[in-house]
Amino acid sequence: MYCLNDKRKQYPDEVIFKNRAEIIAFNQCNGNALELIRQFNQVRGLNPNLSKPVLHISLSFAPEEHLSKDKLMEVAEQCAKDFGFQNNQYVSVLHKDTGHQHMHIIANRIGFDKKTVSDSNSYKRVASFCRAM
Repeated sequence: MYCLNDKRKQYPDEVIFKNRAEIIAFNQCNGNALELIRQFNQVRGLNPNLSKPVLHISLSFAPEEHLSKDKLMEVAEQCAKDFGFQNNQYVSVLHKDTGHQHMHIIANRIGFDKKTVSDSNSYKRVASFCRAM
């Protein structure tokens, strides 16, 4: 889960932004990056043939917009409902490494019920979600 890591330059030892990530919400999972990967992989085992088991959505907000943590949680929850992964594992992460707020939502496409959430037309669906929000 690179979204939880410090942002680096071309050379591994040069850190640009330390502590750039703030976890806004966990859903059906918890822990640090390694624990999250382990938990996602355990559920992935329910559909081992899926080539892209993770859905990554990035939401950028206007520079003048500064949402509270509660509002960011609401946005993540609504996104999860709209995309159909509200009962799956996901984590939402706020990044503080640009001049505007932006959030990443990393979701396991495979649910505990073995059903897989579609990632078809996700670019268009994200654009539609952003307009609606």
